[in-house]
Amino acid sequence: MKELAITHPDKVLDAESGMTKRSLAEYYDAIADHLLPHIANRPLSIVRCPSGSDKPCFFQKHVGRGVPDGVKTVVIKNQESGEMEDFLTVNSSEGLVGLAQMSVLEIHPWGSRNDSLDKPDRVVFDLDPDLSIEWKALAETAQKLKMRLSRVGLKSFLKSTGGKGLHVVIPIRPEHEWPAVKQFAHEIALEMEHAQPDLYVTKMTKTVRKNHIYLDYLRNDRESTSIAPFSPRARPGTPVAVPLQWTELDSAKAPAFHVPDFARWKTRLRNDPWRKLPETDQRLPS
Repeated sequence: MKELAITHPDKVLDAESGMTKRSLAEYYDAIADHLLPHIANRPLSIVRCPSGSDKPCFFQKHVGRGVPDGVKTVVIKNQESGEMEDFLTVNSSEGLVGLAQMSVLEIHPWGSRNDSLDKPDRVVFDLDPDLSIEWKALAETAQKLKMRLSRVGLKSFLKSTGGKGLHVVIPIRPEHEWPAVKQFAHEIALEMEHAQPDLYVTKMTKTVRKNHIYLDYLRNDRESTSIAPFSPRARPGTPVAVPLQWTELDSAKAPAFHVPDFARWKTRLRNDPWRKLPETDQRLPS
């Protein structure tokens, strides 16, 4: 077996499954060819759980002292202070193993690349259902969003979030700045809300989201992030956000995947639904 550069490999990071730091590193190494195309050369925010997912975890976006090999830096100007800040970025399987060394259980990339920070190349819709919403209603919502985007000439891609929601993602040419992309996403979300106000809301206020699906378009902003495809989540059982075929929306229940049972679902990688996403060339409608 390939030797991975990690210390304390037997440290348990998920009490529910017993997943160790070594297991996490092996997962990142195995999934690298499918995960890296969606996070490489992008600023990252990460969730670190040094004592495991059942203990306090924390977000990190800046490079700290003594980061492992493969975890790199991209310098970004803070828009408010004007100061230059060192953000995390990872471009290799060595870097992913470095994240495991840091006990990273979540990877959240920007929607833009290091060489085009102010012009995103992805639009993200986060479909976030209230606990009262059944899977069938959520699946139908994703289908409706796909059809609405198709009508304006856009191909979209689907993934689970490792939680209760779904993400619908559109690759685009990086030719519009963040405000224009956010406005586009907002308009699509508003159209759906106006068509079915009894089911959809576009405001993040908790009180109005009861018995509704929140159509979160706010991921489309500078420094906003969303969970990467194939990233674990810092939750009991270590679930994974996994790209889905659109036909999987017809399933009787929400598809679910976890790091500890990777051996069971890794055959999905032979037909990765997001394999062609990075090479999909399309433009936002005017």
